[in-house]
Amino acid sequence: MIVIVGAIAELEKNLIVERVRAGMRRAKLRGRQIGRSPLKIDRTQLIDDRRSVMSLSQAAKKHRVSRATVCRLMKELSSDSQQPPASGLAA
Repeated sequence: MIVIVGAIAELEKNLIVERVRAGMRRAKLRGRQIGRSPLKIDRTQLIDDRRSVMSLSQAAKKHRVSRATVCRLMKELSSDSQQPPASGLAA
């Protein structure tokens, strides 16, 4: 009896997950954004502030983001500058 109830509950859960995914797909096709909206911060100003004498905490407070966001943006900048420029010549 318990096995049958468990199987029915699992089936119902799978149906709910399937309906949610279908709804998200439908909303995305209609142009609705799914998830959190992108941060609206001045990235160049934040990076300039961080490169000056500002600490992580000060830069994060000034731009109203977390310290982790400041670190991530700085890391993205450094990884972008370390990649060699793309050339049209294939090796």
